Amino acid sequence: MAWSVPNRIITIVLALTGIAYPVVVYFGLSVVSPRVILVIAIAVVMLRAIMFFSAHKHGPGAIASVVALILILAGYASDILALRFYPVIVSATLALIFTLSLFSAMPLIERFARIQTPDLDDYGVAYTRILTKIWIGFFFINGLIAFWTALYASIEVWTLYNGLISYVLIAVLFFGEWPVRRILKARHQRHIDDRA
Repeated sequence: MAWSVPNRIITIVLALTGIAYPVVVYFGLSVVSPRVILVIAIAVVMLRAIMFFSAHKHGPGAIASVVALILILAGYASDILALRFYPVIVSATLALIFTLSLFSAMPLIERFARIQTPDLDDYGVAYTRILTKIWIGFFFINGLIAFWTALYASIEVWTLYNGLISYVLIAVLFFGEWPVRRILKARHQRHIDDRA
């Protein structure tokens, strides 16, 4: 299946739905039962998996399939708990992806960095490896907090953390890293210049 404009639109809509998931669940629970929302969530994740596979993106397709399977199995225990565990699954999946990339030829952050700087030097490679580990730590801690909110917090607290605070923290780490990188790079360059 070609990566057409309708497919791109569907992909964007699915991505935005995933981002807005906690808020959708929060307001959805006042309208329909948890089971209905869970079935819709599973259908959306499975649609995402199908789109990945049709675009020959087998890794992301397999991940989306596993997430759908986890949601199905969790739904047998409790519809509402399965709904509330979705952010935990997402954080755990991202932590796993970043961790596995450390054992590949090129960690995930290095791949992103090489899009902008193809001839990344040894310092840049080491920095991206450290940054990959920082993201792993972030997703691990975020997953633990999401786990706590799923089990012990009210639906309001769960929605606030997973639908707002966690995204703010991601933005702080993402955008806050840029000035830190500039400072460290400048310091590294001065060190090289001093040795020359």
